[in-house]
Amino acid sequence: MNDEEMEYESVSLDDISEIEWQWSGLIETEPASQSVVPHPESYTISFAQDGTYSIKADCNVGSGSYTLEGNELTLAPGPMTLAYCGPDSLDNQYLSLLNNVTNISMDNNQLVLGIGETGDRILFVQREELTDSNEESESLSIFNGTISSLEDGTSYQMFLLESEEISILGYTRGIKFVISEETVIVDPNGSLFDAEDLKEGMELRVFFSPTLTKSIPPIGQAKLIRLI
Repeated sequence: MNDEEMEYESVSLDDISEIEWQWSGLIETEPASQSVVPHPESYTISFAQDGTYSIKADCNVGSGSYTLEGNELTLAPGPMTLAYCGPDSLDNQYLSLLNNVTNISMDNNQLVLGIGETGDRILFVQREELTDSNEESESLSIFNGTISSLEDGTSYQMFLLESEEISILGYTRGIKFVISEETVIVDPNGSLFDAEDLKEGMELRVFFSPTLTKSIPPIGQAKLIRLI
């Protein structure tokens, strides 16, 4: 872990404070895996300039104090509500991870909190990073459907999505979606899913930019694909 810590860029309080950071993913070392958090907006942390932090863990909220020295970060727990958030909540896992944080770094505007003993890394993005970043700040559209065909495009893989919902809206031949390097695909549990494993007949929920081509069928850019 020492070698990995040496690669961290220095983090200042100005880099992280007064920002709502949303838990977006977790990289684990044993076994090696990376998972995506289904609802990042439900798990947040914000650092204040006075050495305190506030968190939201699904239906619970709390606060505490922190110590930042170089890339070493210690989060001291404080008062926390203890409501039951349901069987699918990740609140207990989130709080457990935060209690074991030992270091902090930044990676392409991502906040990375590391756990020294295991080498696990907790990934955060700023709230606005999770929405479409176009100049018009348009929100993403969502369609549910079934993959009716797959094809390899000139640069990227594509699939045709069809459903009654899509047909009712006038797209009688479905909508073709492009899977680019920016597309995130997750299974029903929120774990990353390989695009090469997509198959005809799979049911999906596709989050995409509302702008579609005028071709038949229209073509859109898939931002997030979640298996149903």
